[in-house]
Amino acid sequence: MLSSQYPKVLYDVSLHDFKIFDDDHIYQMNSKINSSISSSLYRHIYWSTVAESGLITQQVSLVILFIILFIHLDNDNLHPKNILIINALIGIIGLFLYRRHINIKLLQENLKTLLIFLLFGSMVSPVVFTLTKTISTDTIYAMSTLMMLTHLIFYDYGAETAMVQKALSFSVALFSSVCLASRLSTSFHTFCLVTSAVLVFALWSELRKYIKKSSFRIFSLLTIVHIIGCVIFLSRLSLLYTILYILAIIFLTFLCPLWLVSLQKFKISIRGAWEEAVVVEHRKDKHD
Repeated sequence: MLSSQYPKVLYDVSLHDFKIFDDDHIYQMNSKINSSISSSLYRHIYWSTVAESGLITQQVSLVILFIILFIHLDNDNLHPKNILIINALIGIIGLFLYRRHINIKLLQENLKTLLIFLLFGSMVSPVVFTLTKTISTDTIYAMSTLMMLTHLIFYDYGAETAMVQKALSFSVALFSSVCLASRLSTSFHTFCLVTSAVLVFALWSELRKYIKKSSFRIFSLLTIVHIIGCVIFLSRLSLLYTILYILAIIFLTFLCPLWLVSLQKFKISIRGAWEEAVVVEHRKDKHD
């Protein structure tokens, strides 16, 4: 211990050429800083982080399933009429799940919106069908890939950051679907793919967030269903794509959370009720 002639100072003009702090003062300073840092950090647990990453896994799987749907429509392996019937059934089931206590007035408004969308979509489909006839197919595919990657980057995964742009994410996904739909054989195929895009990237996205808030167990089950569905449909197209998808899911679901948990010990952020600096302007009167 130091003698009492050396006071505990931090910011002061010292009489000596050097400043000396005793061990007790340094210990108190370090304790306050460490407690402030510890209280401001959110500790990630590995398995809970793995479970929360299910939203990323689902969205990646949905993009792949949508591309698989486009491939089957382009090869005439699926009839557009059957796809529209499936979309209608999924939309009705999702509506009643999202609106459990639905009334007649709300049902009429939803049906009105649906009819407007179907009418407008059927009118615009011939225009979309001939929209990119002068553009090469490779350019369309490259542009669609870039737009889908942008959709995945700016999608709302639940993090409150400036990077999240819901409108941009949905717009680029719809733009990508329009570009792909313009490469199909008929305008009816185009209308079917655009309708599926609205169902997948708008309606089903909001329903999944609602399911996550209501029951996390059902949400985790949906993640498994998305993965199994992608593996089944991809295996019918290419074994290489299936292996790449499985490796990507392992990386996103298990390795990225492990990386996040291992890096959080390096995170330091001090938050507190700091006093904001206020600049006071002293203006002199012109008559003075």
